[in-house]
Amino acid sequence: MAMPVFGVEDRAMPLSFEFTARKLVYGGEALGHYQGRVVLVPRALPGERLEVEEALTAKGVIHARPLRILEAAPERVEPPCPYFGRCGGCQYQHLRPELQSAAKRETLRETLRRIGHIGTATWDAEIPVHAAHPWNYRNQAQLKVALQPDGKVRLGFFEAESHRLVPIDACLILSPRLNAILADVRGADWSKRLAGVAPFSEIELLADDRDEEVSITLRGSFDRARAFDDQGWSGLAEECLRLLPGVTSVAIERGRAFRVFGKPALSYAVGDFRYQVSHGSFFQASRFLLPELVTAATSGGVDAAPANRDALALDLFAGVGLFTLPLARGFGQVIAVESNPRSAADLAANAQAHGLSNVRAVRQSAFDFLRRFARAEPDLAVLDPPRAGVGMPALKLLAGVRPQRIHYVSCHPPTLARDLAYLVERGYRLESVELFDFFPQTFHIESLARLASQP
Repeated sequence: MAMPVFGVEDRAMPLSFEFTARKLVYGGEALGHYQGRVVLVPRALPGERLEVEEALTAKGVIHARPLRILEAAPERVEPPCPYFGRCGGCQYQHLRPELQSAAKRETLRETLRRIGHIGTATWDAEIPVHAAHPWNYRNQAQLKVALQPDGKVRLGFFEAESHRLVPIDACLILSPRLNAILADVRGADWSKRLAGVAPFSEIELLADDRDEEVSITLRGSFDRARAFDDQGWSGLAEECLRLLPGVTSVAIERGRAFRVFGKPALSYAVGDFRYQVSHGSFFQASRFLLPELVTAATSGGVDAAPANRDALALDLFAGVGLFTLPLARGFGQVIAVESNPRSAADLAANAQAHGLSNVRAVRQSAFDFLRRFARAEPDLAVLDPPRAGVGMPALKLLAGVRPQRIHYVSCHPPTLARDLAYLVERGYRLESVELFDFFPQTFHIESLARLASQP
């Protein structure tokens, strides 16, 4: 019997056809073919037959919308979230969590092979998977906000590939504390504090490692209707601190203006270290697996450099020092490089708070640092770049510096594959790849690749 797909609207489309899903690809869609053309369909599983309709065709690829499941895969489960299929946050709730990790492993391997040409001749070992708890794992959230005429707000996420707000009451992948904050924000009357000014359009939340204290950032163009003076800023912040239990720090962004009220930063513990994380600083968005990632990224294995004053580690894209502080235990000197001014300030403060005199924090881009870096062959370079990857200019300089080992933490398999291909071409040997499934129910993949310089 045909099964309806939750969240599909009845829309007249020019083309509908039967589709057989072949495999899952990075982005969360299932890939198949129709009349020799590639078709991508969300919320479908390999082996399933579906009736789909064309939504968009771009660069020869048909992006289709599922209408009806004609033959379901045995791996399919009922999504527990009532917003799945409308909210753009999750892609895999219809697949059992243990199978999600397996699918991501195959997606990662296929991406390395297709983009990086990393196959049996280069590396063909197993990819170990470290899986987080499948629910309530996110310690961060960015939600869109719409103010109602009665002063209440609607909170939610955008639909996939759109700017239509999907209001939510709770999110199954957010931590319990963040869900409680959402309920408090939704239940409060904001009309008085926002009277005469445009409302905030986005709220960002960050919970600490105990899921107790929360910092929030409100973003919007508050001065459209009238000047939002210091009294208005402090009044709105005090209202947040009063109405929202657990909130200890409030930042308000108005264009380039930025004000913080309450505690200046959140404190987050990972392993033996505690990190200061200010508003605007980057920090990992999952409550789980961080100690495992830190250990894997900062250990050098059997070839690790001894803890002596000559051993040098570079931590590029260092953020607030997540890897820097543990590296300082095993290396005589650690140079941590971060371009974001707020993250760089936290990085320096965290090293100082732990008394790590062997850490040098540098506020620069990786490219600017490497083009002036004089020492050849540091013992280890840890890379944790954004989705865009290291970037070829910086990567070329890094290969010229020739670290003995490179540990590359990536949140985007395509750019990881591109960068690994270049490093292998420059004489590095890919030793291992591990997958850290920080974000179950989504297509996102965090991975760690270890490379060693070959003589």
